[in-house]
Amino acid sequence: MSECSGKQHLIKLFSYTTRYFWLLIIPLVRSLYSLTLSVDALRTWLKGTWLDLLVLAIILSFAWLRWEVVSFHFNKERIVVKKGVIVTTEDTVFYDEISTLSIKQNLFYRLLGAYKVYIATNAGIFDKADITLTMKKSDADRFYAFVKNSRIKSLNYSISPNKPRLVLFSLVASSTLSGAAVALAFVLETSQMFDREVEAKIILDTLGEFANRLAFIISPIAAGVSTVIIAGWLISFITNIFYFWDYILTKCSDSIYVKSGLIAKNRHIISLSKVNYIDIKQNFIAKLLKISSLHCHCSGYGATGRKELSVVMPIATSKEINGTLDEVFPEYPKPKIDLHSDIKSYRGFYFLPIVMGLLPLAGYFIVNWFLPDWRSVYLTALIIAEIPAVWLMICRTMSLFTTGVGMTDGHLVMRYSRFYTFHTVIAPKDKITKLVIRQTVFQHFSGTCTLIVYTASDSKSSHLIYGLRLARILQFLEKSGFDLYFSENP
Repeated sequence: MSECSGKQHLIKLFSYTTRYFWLLIIPLVRSLYSLTLSVDALRTWLKGTWLDLLVLAIILSFAWLRWEVVSFHFNKERIVVKKGVIVTTEDTVFYDEISTLSIKQNLFYRLLGAYKVYIATNAGIFDKADITLTMKKSDADRFYAFVKNSRIKSLNYSISPNKPRLVLFSLVASSTLSGAAVALAFVLETSQMFDREVEAKIILDTLGEFANRLAFIISPIAAGVSTVIIAGWLISFITNIFYFWDYILTKCSDSIYVKSGLIAKNRHIISLSKVNYIDIKQNFIAKLLKISSLHCHCSGYGATGRKELSVVMPIATSKEINGTLDEVFPEYPKPKIDLHSDIKSYRGFYFLPIVMGLLPLAGYFIVNWFLPDWRSVYLTALIIAEIPAVWLMICRTMSLFTTGVGMTDGHLVMRYSRFYTFHTVIAPKDKITKLVIRQTVFQHFSGTCTLIVYTASDSKSSHLIYGLRLARILQFLEKSGFDLYFSENP
């Protein structure tokens, strides 16, 4: 079949309803279930709930209308999506313009035979796909095959990290912050289906029980904070395991194909010509173990979910990273730094961790002044609050000696840290949209500055390289052929 037309999967109806749909239908179904089997009871029930039923019918009617007016048609060259009631719009995307095609299926969608399809081009904005559809499995598989067959079919590289490596990657890459983000996303999703009061009670009861058990060993404050930290990290760890299990990367001359997922299945097609830059990421532990994860920035990749990473290689040694660069990104050079940050800029590196450390300390003295009887509790809270600041201080110390820039074969290499993550970014010169040199009054006295590099992106994407010698970076950029915008803050 060379052409295919269809409508979205019926599950899309539920996303077109509001959260109030569930607040209406749950009590209605519960009250209907409790009825006795008699005509009089049914008549009484209808008399008391007719307004709720009318509102429910209106919500479902509008959802059905929104579902009905969206249709799609695709062939071997393009996909056309039509939508609208009074004003009809028609979006056409040719396959050679697609930067990233993502087809995702969570457990719920898998049971129903549905896929979420994201189509992104460089025309998109705000890190969102240009077209998002919920397709039946047969339509999604056929569409994926059409896009794949439109690309060059000769495959020249395929790799799949072993399972122990993926477990190690999940251990190293997991964090409380990302786990909390996943938990928050889950709460926001379930809030569309359940009453807030019921939802809050379930969550608080679960965390409360764990904290109560932990409180027998340590203080209540420490137990509560530890519960959040452990739960957040565990959620992040499990999410990474499930997402990257059965990870396979296949590369042909013009595209990358990525498949992954243990329960939730994910497929991506990434256009190599539309990749803006690659990023070798490490946290402090990974840096000590000399392992990294390789990411690529391409419109739509890593932006189709609340918890998704733009990973090309989940975990690899330095030797393997170089091998992957040779095979997947042969035009990208090995990262080499020509200009490092100046040791005199150490104050700027330590400013944020010092502030993070002083704020809890100031809070401790203030509270201790007014409530001295609770000193032991506040001391425990202070110690826990100081851990992120100390950890950031350690990371910034390493960053002080590794930050820098370089230029090789028309590619700008940037090495810097952002909070607890170390980045080595390699960007083609034609993907760099703007350079800014910023110098604060304190940097003026030390003769250093901050280089801000903006790269092509569907959202604001910048890279800050702190502590470079002003005279040397000006010479470096002029030699590399860049135009500069220089501002000095008084």
